[in-house]
Amino acid sequence: MIKRVLSGILLLGLLQVLGAQTTIDKTVATIKLAKTEAISQRQLKSDVENLQKATGTTFSPEQIKQVLDARINSLLFVQYCEREKISVSDSEVSKAIAQMKTSLGQGATDADLEKQLKATGVFVEPKVYVKQRMLFETYVQVKHAEELKTILKQPSADEILKAYDLSKASLVRPDTMRVSVLYVDTRGKSDADAKKARDSLQSLASSLKINPSKFDEYMLRAGDEAGYKSIPSLYIEKTSQNKTIFGAELFDSVFRLKAGDISPVVESPTGYRIVRANEFLPQKQLGLADTVPGNPNMTIQQFLAVQVAQDKESRFLDTLEKELIAKLRAEASIKIFEEHLKW
Repeated sequence: MIKRVLSGILLLGLLQVLGAQTTIDKTVATIKLAKTEAISQRQLKSDVENLQKATGTTFSPEQIKQVLDARINSLLFVQYCEREKISVSDSEVSKAIAQMKTSLGQGATDADLEKQLKATGVFVEPKVYVKQRMLFETYVQVKHAEELKTILKQPSADEILKAYDLSKASLVRPDTMRVSVLYVDTRGKSDADAKKARDSLQSLASSLKINPSKFDEYMLRAGDEAGYKSIPSLYIEKTSQNKTIFGAELFDSVFRLKAGDISPVVESPTGYRIVRANEFLPQKQLGLADTVPGNPNMTIQQFLAVQVAQDKESRFLDTLEKELIAKLRAEASIKIFEEHLKW
């Protein structure tokens, strides 16, 4: 699925499902591509007021005109899809919305989805946004499949090298420690249960102090019955962000260790930890064959290839959108009543 925000077609206006224009509404515009439709002042005013509320600004006359243009573009696109027999079913839209809510976490609601969309700059009612996005995806697949296939081909060596040169300054792995962890999570536990969990881990620490080789055995035996859990391999980068995430005490303890060392019980924001340092990786300028920090299954070359492909796809879709809007506006009959754009 093409994950794309269509600024011209979708997002400048809060495009609600259009209702019939009442007799007391003034008409701000009429359009005709496959049929004649009118946009009322009430509809436009509602779009503008909702957007002003969402953005905390007062729109200028030019911005109000942009909102109107977005509604016109949207209506023309829908008429074009009807004319060309490009459609998506209500069940497909519902399924896509359900998937989007699932990605937000278990129990996510329609309100949660709408909030998330607004946080990413999408001020369209979710059902309208998803349907028009899916219509555009279908349009691309029906009308421009071969062009898209060409765009999405494996980037060339020159493209990857150019992307690497531009990204090189940010492609640096900080000092990193690869660790194994025995831990108990005390979140939601009573003080008595938290103390019991700490004492259990302290018993392991005492045993490890006598016989460090038992660490792997304790890793294997980790689980609910054992009263503690394990993380076999974790990369901790030496960054201020990670110091905040892991807590200063645990973070500083990790970077005082040498490869093979085992820490005492250390408190973290979420519980207690025993950490074994497996490997220290010093700061390094990453090359194309190096793996992405935090993702040992992807190389920098593969990462850049994905980025290049996404950038090419985005530019291609931008061009398609602009060309389609220009084509539809050239074909359509559009009349705007400027005197009704003020209220």
